Amino acid sequence: MTTLAACTWPVLCVALAGCAAETGSASFGDDLSDPQVPARGSDDLPQWLAAGHYRSWRCEPVEHGARPPSPHGVTRICSNDALRTRTGDGAFPVGAASVKEIFQGGSITAYAVSRRVAAAQGGDGWYWFEGTANHASGNATGVPGCTGCHEQATRDYVFTVVP
Repeated sequence: MTTLAACTWPVLCVALAGCAAETGSASFGDDLSDPQVPARGSDDLPQWLAAGHYRSWRCEPVEHGARPPSPHGVTRICSNDALRTRTGDGAFPVGAASVKEIFQGGSITAYAVSRRVAAAQGGDGWYWFEGTANHASGNATGVPGCTGCHEQATRDYVFTVVP
């Protein structure tokens, strides 16, 4: 778990502290080669991110400052096909996902990833990850710090969909 005293970047530390309630598994046995569905786990997800699969998704053109109520600081968001092509109201389908690159000094320093893993109501239907290849926080479903913020979204725990 990240503590604020151990953090170098205050905005990232606040975000990590909010999601640090659970650390989850290092691997959930997901397919690391599926370009549309992020793997889960503190070992597998960083490998999936490093492979660059999400870069083929629809991404915001440039990084930008946080949009309220985000604690994530400067970010760029990418949405997979299941998230961006779902129209209408209601829940996103299982497999819908987004990757948020978190920047410090013009470089990506961490990621925040959400993936709908079940049709369950509420934040328990979403997998949440925040961290780096060396440190994961919020690596589980229903993480209180993540769901507590994302429940404020106008649609199914998602603030931003990149069309």
